[in-house]
Amino acid sequence: MNFKKTIACAAAATLTAISLASVASAELVEIDDVLDANGLELLDSTSSSWMPIAYYDGTRPKIDPNKAVVDYGVDWSQAKSVEVVFSVSEGTREDWDGAFGGAVVVSSNSPTDATHNWPAYDFWGVTDEALEIDTYESAKALKLEKIGDYTYQLVCPIDDTNSVVPDQQLVQIAIQDWSGVTWWTMDVVSMTVKDGSGNALISWDQAGKCSLSPVGAASATVDAAAEEAPAETAAPAAEETAAAPAETAAPAAGDTTAAVTSTKASPNTGIEDVAVVAGLAVVAAGALFVAKKRG
Repeated sequence: MNFKKTIACAAAATLTAISLASVASAELVEIDDVLDANGLELLDSTSSSWMPIAYYDGTRPKIDPNKAVVDYGVDWSQAKSVEVVFSVSEGTREDWDGAFGGAVVVSSNSPTDATHNWPAYDFWGVTDEALEIDTYESAKALKLEKIGDYTYQLVCPIDDTNSVVPDQQLVQIAIQDWSGVTWWTMDVVSMTVKDGSGNALISWDQAGKCSLSPVGAASATVDAAAEEAPAETAAPAAEETAAAPAETAAPAAGDTTAAVTSTKASPNTGIEDVAVVAGLAVVAAGALFVAKKRG
């Protein structure tokens, strides 16, 4: 009988932890995926990942069927750093405790080179004297620096380990959040790739809009997709449009930055045979975090 009670209590605790995690585990503010005119991803956003497709030539259809063909004309050999600005969301700031961490990923592949597939520079914690927060872990590769009230910046170097490989097929830049269960949320305010002199090569704003437009074949592909879209994707009648949210309006031809509502799934890394592990260890970590915060 005692054994049965123990099992029952353990099951209840696990379900409680799962329930808490499902309610309070959205650390990154999830924006609408940014799609091209053909409905393919230019930026993928979830509660644990914020990932622009920085370049894709369309030659990996089996691995990356949902990614947009895009070329912003960036000379990736000049890329030397990625700067990301975060801000604790208003309305959740009273619960901000500095327990924020994850990684910055600059991933690239070519037909013959997968050595720079998903290299991650990790970070954890922040020092904010005004809020009496000091959770920074110096053993991590990167450090969050305070640049304003509830606003922090992360600078990730681009070096031999995570530089874009020559003859690239695919380039993705991601923020991964490993924080676990939280009572606050974090906005990605901007992501900027810079050269060695600190000049911006390309950037994305809080809505996922890129500072550059596609060039060459990628631009032509986007325009053609918009012109050849099936009739059912045409903009709704005026009386229907008035009642519809602005973000559901059909993007104009060539508008690759229009954000639309979409069904969310696990982060799409574009890597074959990669699984996102989120089992009992995550539940246990969430339960531990709950216990610490309430203690």
